[in-house]
Amino acid sequence: MIKISTSNKTSAFAKLLKRGLTYSLFCGVVPAYTIAQQKASTAADSLSADKMDGKLPYIKRGVNVWNGVTSRQVNLGGTSTIYSENISTTPVADITNVMAGRLPGLYTLQSSAAPGSDAASFGLRGKTPLIVIDGVIRSFTSFNANDIKSITVMKDALSTAMFGLRSSNGVVYITTKDRAENKPFELNFTAQYGNLQHLNTPNFITGANYARLYNEAQKNTSPNATPFYDATTIAAYQNGTNNQFLQPSTNWYDLVYKKQSSQQRYNIDVMGNSKSYRYYASIENFSSKGNFLTDADNTYNTNNFYKRYNVRANAQMNFNEDISLSLNVFGSVESNNQPGAGSSNIMNGIYSTSPLAYAPKNQDGTYGGSATISNNILGSTVNRGYITTSNRTVNVDATLLYKLDDITEGLWTQGTLSINNYYAQTTSRVKTFAIFYPTTTGSGTTFTKVGNDGVLDASNGSYSIDGQFKQTYTNFLLGYDREFNDHGISLLASYNNDNILESYTQLNRIYQNSGLTARYNYKGKYLAEAVANFSAFNRYAPGNRWGFLPSFGLGWVTSAEDWFKSGAISFLKLRGTIGQTAWGAPGYYNYLQTYTIGSTGYVFGTGLGSVSGISESGVAAVGQTWEKAWKYDVGLEAGFFNNKLNSSLTYYSNRYYDLLQEKGGGYSSAIFGQTYPNENIGKQNFSGFEVALNYGNKTNAVKFGYELGANVSIEQSKIVDNDEPNLPYSWLYKKGAPVTQTRGYEAVGFYQQGENSGNTPSILGYNPQPGDLKYKDLNNDGVINFLDQKLINSTKPRIYFGFNFGFSYKNFDLTGLLQGIVNRQVTLSPSSMSAFSNGTGYVLDYSTENRWTTENNVDATLPRLTLGGNTNNTQTSTFWIKDADYLRLKNLELGYSFPAKLLGKAKINKLRLFVNAYNLFTVTDLDYFDPESQLSGFSNQRIINGGISLRL
Repeated sequence: MIKISTSNKTSAFAKLLKRGLTYSLFCGVVPAYTIAQQKASTAADSLSADKMDGKLPYIKRGVNVWNGVTSRQVNLGGTSTIYSENISTTPVADITNVMAGRLPGLYTLQSSAAPGSDAASFGLRGKTPLIVIDGVIRSFTSFNANDIKSITVMKDALSTAMFGLRSSNGVVYITTKDRAENKPFELNFTAQYGNLQHLNTPNFITGANYARLYNEAQKNTSPNATPFYDATTIAAYQNGTNNQFLQPSTNWYDLVYKKQSSQQRYNIDVMGNSKSYRYYASIENFSSKGNFLTDADNTYNTNNFYKRYNVRANAQMNFNEDISLSLNVFGSVESNNQPGAGSSNIMNGIYSTSPLAYAPKNQDGTYGGSATISNNILGSTVNRGYITTSNRTVNVDATLLYKLDDITEGLWTQGTLSINNYYAQTTSRVKTFAIFYPTTTGSGTTFTKVGNDGVLDASNGSYSIDGQFKQTYTNFLLGYDREFNDHGISLLASYNNDNILESYTQLNRIYQNSGLTARYNYKGKYLAEAVANFSAFNRYAPGNRWGFLPSFGLGWVTSAEDWFKSGAISFLKLRGTIGQTAWGAPGYYNYLQTYTIGSTGYVFGTGLGSVSGISESGVAAVGQTWEKAWKYDVGLEAGFFNNKLNSSLTYYSNRYYDLLQEKGGGYSSAIFGQTYPNENIGKQNFSGFEVALNYGNKTNAVKFGYELGANVSIEQSKIVDNDEPNLPYSWLYKKGAPVTQTRGYEAVGFYQQGENSGNTPSILGYNPQPGDLKYKDLNNDGVINFLDQKLINSTKPRIYFGFNFGFSYKNFDLTGLLQGIVNRQVTLSPSSMSAFSNGTGYVLDYSTENRWTTENNVDATLPRLTLGGNTNNTQTSTFWIKDADYLRLKNLELGYSFPAKLLGKAKINKLRLFVNAYNLFTVTDLDYFDPESQLSGFSNQRIINGGISLRL
């Protein structure tokens, strides 16, 4: 409806006709069409300013809040922010790997570098945070880091208040680019190529050494057994006279897994900026080749490669001074391939198979095997077909903003609709192959065939849906921003609905939030903010779905006081927040009692047969509600020497309560007959300090620029209450210990000659031998059992840090990041660390070197060798806990930009060559392993990457 007004005020529609309407269309290039008479945009036009520009002076850079951007001067929330130039130098596939060491309070861990599965996990002040992209909660992070404008971590109650029942764990808030930086139109092209090298590669023991170790393990297990490998066989392996087909020695890892691989990235960005519109559009192609051996004779690719195509288009059109429309569109197509046998299965086979078990191929070219092994590792890698998982993601956000200044100055309303879809499908085109194993007798060698050689039909295959996700998010806002002389007021009312369908076998998850936010500042000196949030989740019982979550903040910009005179201190602000947060994760309608039909085990009469019937599927969690936390955050922010040096110091204390835990601290009652349902009984505290420093003058106005930054986070946790029963010994309690503590035995060395179950405490039913691990009998009852298990991890606070630097001189630039952690421990898998734990495999340098022997019984660092699982040595204990502190050169980039005078005739704005690196080197006391990926078969990688970027 068009309203015609006879008042002296100009209507919004009249303004629209008067100023003209600008419409932007994205279709490869981005032309601008103008209705009515309007001058074309030129470089002289004013550009729309972007507060989230990392090139601005530090104190003037913007900070993301829940629904917009605020300035550092008046921000009260506990947040930290990095910008695009801190991100784009890291040559990784997943954006979760660009944040390590850059944001105080955020702990990252990359546990695998498998192509397509190399995302890092997060810990934000001890909890796993939400990931929010452009204002919507989304978990898809496999896109080009060059699309990112800023990343903000929201850590306290005030900054996360409007996330309602999903606010307790904090938020990683990512915004993507939406405009050109310096000109009305920019076109960028970047091409990159990188070499990938595993930081640690396993060193498998083969040949004569393997045979000797096997005989040693056999003797330790069965002292009277005849050695499996006789002296003649060992000598043949030693001097190289073994028959490679009948007495093979194969390093399976080196045979089928390449230690180096490569990746490529190509992207084109188109950007525009003016008073009436702005846009950013990008296309990216990324591929990683994978590490498995391939066969040129195959007409299909069996490698574990990963590739993707991403398209993004963000635009905002200002119809006039009052009405604007924003549209964000993102699409991604991913393809993740692996051999038909499965990458994980092949890697497991590499570790668990003897190098002497069989030949990869027989002399006639057929695949080898043995009477007990028909799954040839080489054949599984190159001759089992392939499995491809295809992922398709589409996100569309539309936002309409209407300024209602005609009603009253500062009033506005905004509505957002976001539709997100994800679909994953796996196509399996696999085949079989035959193996031939030899049998040697006095009359010669014969071969027995097992299996058949299948044929791969590319037109057929099996298909499975791995995941489907549909999300519809709506957000409605009514805001009022006004200044009255020295008083600044901001009011915001909001309602949003997040409707998520994750499985067609379950009902939707629906989160609802309504809230009120009030902000006030006086002369930019005295700051106050209050938030009231009402939030609901539909999987709680009716009548118990809505909760009220308040939060408050106060701040004082001391440096704005008239009496504040300091030549050194340019800016000084004190701030503090307090608030209640929540986390709603009750499970699937757990307040309802459910039953299983067709369960067996009911016996009637005198017979032994049982009949089927109905049984309880667990016990209903009656009265269950959301987990809660009271969070306290106090900070000091300061700028020195005309804001060249900026610093912040934060102390936080997060008190979590009503945490979902099983009654009795996990000690279930056998009398009850069921496990207890989770109840709101747990309490935990997390507290710590965060320090950040930034110093520099890296601007375009100087020939030599520099910027140095550092951040340190100290994180501590404590279990306040987990409803433990009365226990007989103090060391059995977890109360008062760090949340990450593990319970296990205290290892006190090895059993030595003369010690056995008759005269030394041992695990009941196990007769220890010299060289086995010995555990401390804490209660001195002569038996090692669960009553001797205590908390075995370090109680020191976790400290993680980062140091970033950047220098520029004339046309050269250098940036880098050092990242690390102190007081971190890891628990190594005892079975993976024990050679021959499955009877044949896991024989590597780290599982055999400096093992206990009768000759090395004092300084040994590993227990004796045995065949098969050793129930004593594989217990969780302090023996397998290792310090995993490290310092890593996480990122380094060197670039050169060609002088502008050489590019002007070609109408090139910028041409830059660069080389960068990821995980360049690591300093750690953890031998053999990468401190993050540890025993992973796909250990973390060093990436050496080079490229060229062109801007028009």
